[in-house]
Amino acid sequence: MRTFSKGFVVVLFGALLGLAACDQQEGPMEEAGEKVDQAVDDMTNEGTMEKAGESADETWQDTKEAGQEALDKTKQAGEDAWNKTKETGEDVKDAVTGENQN
Repeated sequence: MRTFSKGFVVVLFGALLGLAACDQQEGPMEEAGEKVDQAVDDMTNEGTMEKAGESADETWQDTKEAGQEALDKTKQAGEDAWNKTKETGEDVKDAVTGENQN
């Protein structure tokens, strides 16, 4: 039992020393890790990738709006052309049949 207690004390002491060593000044690997963490945070939280995504969303929205506007104008132009064609057809019919002539 005494051997277990001595072993436990040695392990506990080693663990305490290890924890105390963590509070020391950062080394080059720790600094590099923090830079990587910062770069990832920048890309995911309003960073370059987030801004690119927002720009793509805005471009998509603008494209949809422009497409809808073009569709509406094309539809109106088609309706106007159809109405004009009907009027012209009626005028030709009237000219051939002699209706509406004064």
